[in-house]
Amino acid sequence: MNTAAEKVKLSLKKWLKDTSHILFPAQCLICEDELPSNNLICSFCEPELLYTHFEKYNEPTSLDQLFWGREQVSTTYALLFYKEGSSTQQVLHQLKYNNKPETGSLFGEKIAEKWGKNLITENVDLLLPVPIHAKKKFLRGYNQSTMIAEGINKLTGIPIAKNLSGKLQHTGSQTKRGRFSRWDNVSGNFTISNKIKQYKHIALVDDVITTGSTLEAFIQAIRKVHPTVQISIVSLAVTK
Repeated sequence: MNTAAEKVKLSLKKWLKDTSHILFPAQCLICEDELPSNNLICSFCEPELLYTHFEKYNEPTSLDQLFWGREQVSTTYALLFYKEGSSTQQVLHQLKYNNKPETGSLFGEKIAEKWGKNLITENVDLLLPVPIHAKKKFLRGYNQSTMIAEGINKLTGIPIAKNLSGKLQHTGSQTKRGRFSRWDNVSGNFTISNKIKQYKHIALVDDVITTGSTLEAFIQAIRKVHPTVQISIVSLAVTK
C-alpha cells in the first residue's frame, strides 16, 4: 500500500473513531458517567478499585491459603478483592452481563503489569481460561476468562489455550451456593484434551474466585490427563 493510501486509511479510521465517540460516548464502567475519551474507568472511580496488592506480599496470601490441603498450586494471583456492592462487583457485572468483553482485556493487561514478570519467571508456557458451557458462551458471545487471558497475553506473549478444555453441563450460577454445593455442581464436569501433555507449566485464568471449588474440580480434571503438570492460578478477583 502506498503512503497516500495509508494516510487516507488512517484518516478514515480516526474519523470513524471520533464519530463513534460522538454518537456513542464512552461511559465509566463503574459510575457510568460519560468519559472524555475511549477509556473504561474515570479518574474518580479508578482509586476506588479494591486492589489486593498481592504482588507486594512476602507471606502467603489469602488466595494461596484457599488451596492449602486441597490441590498443589505453584503460585496464585488475584488483582482485585470482591465484595457485594463494591466497584469490583460492578466491573464483573459489566464483563459478564453487559456485553463488555473489552473489560476483561483491560484488566488482563493490569494483571500482566503487576504480575506478568512472575508468570514469565515461573516459566508459564500456557494460559488456560476456565471454560464455560457452549450455551452460555453462545448467549454471552464470549468467555470472560478468555478475554482476561487476552489482556495478559498482550503484555507477556504467553500463548492462550484453544480447544484444550470444555464444560460438559450448563450448571447455572454458583453465586448462592455454598462450598460443598458448588463442588457437587462442578465435579466431573470438565473435559481435557490429551494435547495438554505438551505443556509443563500452565496458568489457569478465572474471573472471580469464591470458594475455589470450580478451580479445584478443573485442576483435578487436568491432572487426570497430565499428572505432572505444574499449575498456577490467575484471577481478576477473589472474595474478601
